[in-house]
Amino acid sequence: MKFITKRDLWLMITVWFSIAILAFASVLPLLKEGTNIIGGIIFFLFSMGMAGFMAWIWLGIVYKLLETELFIRMGPLTKSISYDSITHVKPVRSWMSSMATSSHRVEIKYGKFDFVHVSPIDQETFLNELRIRCPHVDIE
Repeated sequence: MKFITKRDLWLMITVWFSIAILAFASVLPLLKEGTNIIGGIIFFLFSMGMAGFMAWIWLGIVYKLLETELFIRMGPLTKSISYDSITHVKPVRSWMSSMATSSHRVEIKYGKFDFVHVSPIDQETFLNELRIRCPHVDIE
């Protein structure tokens, strides 16, 4: 089952504003007379690459409850967590850097000391599906 991430408005504005600034700044050296064209092209490619990378991360977030594992993708970053390794799940409010784009998150503890935060739009359905796949886990 596939879940889309919930996104906080303030974070959405911040990310898209940053992408727009990078894209706008990338063309400035090409428009200015007397600028080294090679340097302008390098700056353009670097800035547009960064803007594209940020957009890929922002738009590429998905959580999948597969047959035997939870699969998390955030652009080029992926994480697979076996259901057997999950020890505790609870809803939290946090600003910690993670694979979640909202302060309303689900904290998933797995292994001995590891945890990850996710922020599915339909948190209730996500938790119910996780209960079905992980009957051994304490889910608050």
